[in-house]
Parts: sequence; structure tokens; C-alpha cells
Amino acid sequence: MSAAIFRYSATDAAGTARRGVISAATEADAAEALTRAGLTPLALKPGGAPRKARAKLDHRAAAMRRLASLLEAKAPLDRALKLAGGSESAAPLFTDLSLSIAAGRPLSAAMADWPGDFSEAEAALFTAGEATGALDRAADAAATLLERKSAGRRAISSALAYPSFIIVAALMALAVFIGFAQPRFEEVLRGTGAAVSPTTEWFFAASAGMREWGGLVLIVLVALGLIAVLMSLRPSGKRAVADVALKLPLIGPLLANRAYESFAGAMGAMLTGGATLPDAARMSAPLLGAARLEQAARAAAAGVDRGEAYSHALRSTGVFPETLVAFVEIGEETGALAPLLTRAGAHFGQEAETRAKRLSAVAAPAATAVLGLLIGVGAYLMMTAVLDVYDAAL
Repeated sequence: MSAAIFRYSATDAAGTARRGVISAATEADAAEALTRAGLTPLALKPGGAPRKARAKLDHRAAAMRRLASLLEAKAPLDRALKLAGGSESAAPLFTDLSLSIAAGRPLSAAMADWPGDFSEAEAALFTAGEATGALDRAADAAATLLERKSAGRRAISSALAYPSFIIVAALMALAVFIGFAQPRFEEVLRGTGAAVSPTTEWFFAASAGMREWGGLVLIVLVALGLIAVLMSLRPSGKRAVADVALKLPLIGPLLANRAYESFAGAMGAMLTGGATLPDAARMSAPLLGAARLEQAARAAAAGVDRGEAYSHALRSTGVFPETLVAFVEIGEETGALAPLLTRAGAHFGQEAETRAKRLSAVAAPAATAVLGLLIGVGAYLMMTAVLDVYDAAL
């Protein structure tokens, strides 16, 4: 029987109010699970699965790592889930997972109920773990995926933080100068009746153009940014934004390496856990993020279903790098596809780290140079205008 999502409000033994989400086959099963957990149900209302993440990525990764350790120590699953959440933002999520387990849901199915927090690949890892009785290995692999994803985000944020700050500071300084200082200076200079040099005239005209159109350009840029953010809230929109991001210089190759790292690492973990190759390829495809890459991964999985070698199916898409194809080809030849895919994930992770350092090393000096250029041009134009005033006085 398929599960329904219920939003509950309840009180614990101490009378403290609790609110959350639980998945169960029926409302009665949900109420029974809450009671077994020591909660007194006050209200149960049907609701949809949250599409937005309920817990921060770093907190989910840490909670999953704790879950792996607890399961390895043979802790009962429901208790391990409650303890794994810790005291951070992942605590309510993992507590609700334990309630869903108490209501009779398999952990993999309960995770699939929260698509905002757990990807299809993570749920698939636990499906394989449940089939083989190795939930601790599934949790360890899922923790590794989350940690790599978190590390990738931090690397990109770190590389772009300083250049972004410099660009914002430069734009603010330019706005103040163009919007307030330059018009007053032009008024004084025009009032002298002096002849204005062509350079100064160009400076005044450019400033006027910026005042007239700058606000509109800024509004358009902000609107495009908001559209991208809103699109990324939906899975299809997020994949479309990722397609565009992969085409950006410097950032695109870094994002591609992170995508291949997650894809290969997840496939290696699933194959180790007992999943079939076509299923592992299909379930890992969403981790690639971009629509074009995901479609190619699904096409390669379909090729394996038709009897093709996976390396040949990957190569025939014309999308995946030859390095990944080579890892797969050697794995098929040696019968060690799972460990070689895991190593491929580590390889692309190292490549991503190298690219992140390179991006940081290039972006910071480039942003500083741009700021220096703006200051230098502004100083030159101001000095030219000042000399015009001096010539007028003479």
C-alpha cells in the first residue's frame, strides 16, 4: 500500500508541543506510530511531501555520518535515526523518519517521501542496503555523497566570495560617484562657461547614460537572478539552470567535475550494495544535475538494458569525458566495476578541488585588477575635468 503524508501536532510526556511530518499507510497507522513514540496526537492532516529541504546540507551530511556509525555499532534503526539527527536542523527530519519507520515504512521509502532532503540516489542506496542487510554501508555511502556535495558548494562559494565582494563594492562606489558627485561637479564646471575638452564631454555623456539606463539594467539583472532562483526551486528548472552554468568559463568545468564525482561515486556505492548496473546507472543519473547530462546517463542505462557494454553506451552519448569512460572500460574488463567507479568519483573530486583552487587564484586578482582599473579611469577623468576648471580660471 502506498503511503500518505500527514502533518501532525502532538505533545510529548513533558507536555511540550511537537509539530512535524510523518508518512504512513493510513491515518490510524500514523496515530499509532506517534503514540508508540511517546507522543499524544492532537491533530493529523493530510499534506504533500515538502519539496524544499528541511535541513541544511552540512547538517544532513553530519547526521548521515552519525547514522552510519550507530548502525555499524548495531543500534536499533529507530533509535539510531533519533540520535543521528543531533541538535541541529536535521533533528526534526530524522525524528520524523524514525516515526515513519515506526508506522511500518521501509527507511528507503520514507526517505523518498522527502525529495527536498534526499535524492533518488540516496534512497536507492538504502533500497540496496535493505536488500542485502547492509544499512550501515548504505548510510556510509550516502554520507560520503552528501559530504562531497557540501565540499563542492563550499569550494565554489569560497572561490567566488572575494571577487563578488570586490564587484559589489566597485558597483556601489560607482553608483555613488555617478549619481551624486559627478552631476554636482558638472554643474560647477558648466557654470564657469569654460570650454570643455572632448574627454570630459565623453565622461559627462557616459555618466548621464549610466544614470539614465543603469537603474533599468540593474533591475533586469536582479530580475534574471530571481528568475534563476525561482526556477531552481523546481527540479526541471534546476536542471535547466545547471545546463547554463555548465557552459560558463572556469565555473562550468568545476561544476562538471563535481557532477561526475557524485555520479560515479553513487554508482560505485550502489553496485557494491548489490544493485544491478542498469538500475544503478538510472538512479544515479539525477545526481548529474544538468538535464543534458541526466538524459545522456539514462540513455546509457537503456543501452545496457539492450545488451551493450556500459563503457560503449557512455561513449556513444558523446557527453561524458573519456576519463570516466576509461575507468568503466577497465572495470568491465577486470570485473571490478564497482571499486573503479568509486575511484573515478575520487578522481573527479580531486580534479574539482584543483579547479576550485585555480578559480580562486584567478578570480581574486582579476577582480582586484578590475577595481583598480575603474579607480584609475575615474581618477584620470576627474583630473581631466579639474584641469578644465583650472584652464577656465586662467
